[in-house]
Amino acid sequence: MIAFMNFYEWFFLEKNRPAAGLFSWSHLLSVTIILGGFIALAIFLAKRNKDKPKSQRKVLIITSIALLALAIMKVSFLLATSNDIGNTILENLPLFFCDMMVFMVPIAAFTRGRVQEICFDFIAICGLLMGFMGNYFAGNIYSSHPAFSYLSLISAFSHSLAAFAALFIFVSGLNKMEKRNIPFTIGILFVFMSITLTFDYLTGKNYMFFLYGDGTPFEIVFGWVNGNLILYQMFIYIMQCGYIGVFYLVYYLILKLVRHKKEKAVN
Repeated sequence: MIAFMNFYEWFFLEKNRPAAGLFSWSHLLSVTIILGGFIALAIFLAKRNKDKPKSQRKVLIITSIALLALAIMKVSFLLATSNDIGNTILENLPLFFCDMMVFMVPIAAFTRGRVQEICFDFIAICGLLMGFMGNYFAGNIYSSHPAFSYLSLISAFSHSLAAFAALFIFVSGLNKMEKRNIPFTIGILFVFMSITLTFDYLTGKNYMFFLYGDGTPFEIVFGWVNGNLILYQMFIYIMQCGYIGVFYLVYYLILKLVRHKKEKAVN
């Protein structure tokens, strides 16, 4: 019992433990191992279940359950250790960019047709960004917590699952990347961001880092605009929605180059 309590205080409550620090060896090592493991698993499962729609759907359903479970585990722990339950709830709603996977993966798993295609495109495009940025540039996490701690690992597993879903969809060939779906793929993010920005203004919270950078690379953007909040928020919209547009553009350019190379080889 004493050993368990000591572990609880050490691992969960982080008692007498310093924060890892952004880009510290412990931060980089832990997220690289976890992210690398999920990337390898995504490639393995995608190849194993190639052209098996039922099996692919099972993988996405399990991923959905895992994402939801991690979100519940995080909030449950924070509520159990909080002295202000109302504020804790307000500060831990699924309104960050990476939280979108909690919604998008289940929708992709349980829908069909064009809605599913749009979701697949969104996950494939944004999941890799979430996995990389959410793990390696999480200044709000690793500046405050040790790398091997409950909240840090919840964050690492959640962001790595986003990358897992994206890579699984890509390698499985589930994403269609049709031009007609581009406005909807970008529109999903635009609407989510607008809802989040409205919530931030109403509550003073900082979801999607609309009000300040909080240790993330957005602090650089905040400095570029000399703290002008409107310009800063416009930049966030342009950067995140623009990322999807640029991804599509690069994707089509690569396809064009591949086709040109094949045609040249045939001739």
